[in-house]
Amino acid sequence: MFLVLPLLVIPLVIYAVLALRRGTGVFDQQLTSVGMMSSDMWTITVGDLIVMGSLILLFIEILRATQTHASSIINHVLSMIVFIVAMLLFVMAPGFGTSTFFIFILMTLLDVMAGFIVTIVSARRDFGVADGAFGPKG
Repeated sequence: MFLVLPLLVIPLVIYAVLALRRGTGVFDQQLTSVGMMSSDMWTITVGDLIVMGSLILLFIEILRATQTHASSIINHVLSMIVFIVAMLLFVMAPGFGTSTFFIFILMTLLDVMAGFIVTIVSARRDFGVADGAFGPKG
C-alpha cells in the first residue's frame, strides 16, 4: 500500500496542518541562519524547509515513476488527485495562496507529468512502436 501512495502527499498534509493551525505567517518563521564566506547570511524558513523536503520527495517520485508495475498506474492516478486537491486548496482555501504552496503545486504537476510520460514511453517501447510507424516524418 505504501508503494502506491504518492510521497508528495506528506508535505501537503504538513503544509495543511501548519496553515490551518498557525496561519500562513508560520512559513516565514526563520529556523536558522548560516554565515556565508561572502559575509551574506542565508536564512532558512519553515516554508523553505517544506520546499526542500518536497524536492527530495519529488526526486524519489520520479525514480518510482520509472517502474512499470500495475501499482504504478494507481500511483499516477493518486498523484493526479494530489495535484487537483492542491490546486483547489490554492484557489479556494484561505492560507494556501502563497508562493511556497504554488511551488509545491508545480512539483505535484511535475510528478504527474513525469509519471505519465515515463509510462507512455515505456509502453511504446514494450509494444515496439518504431518512429515513423504511423506515417512519414516531417
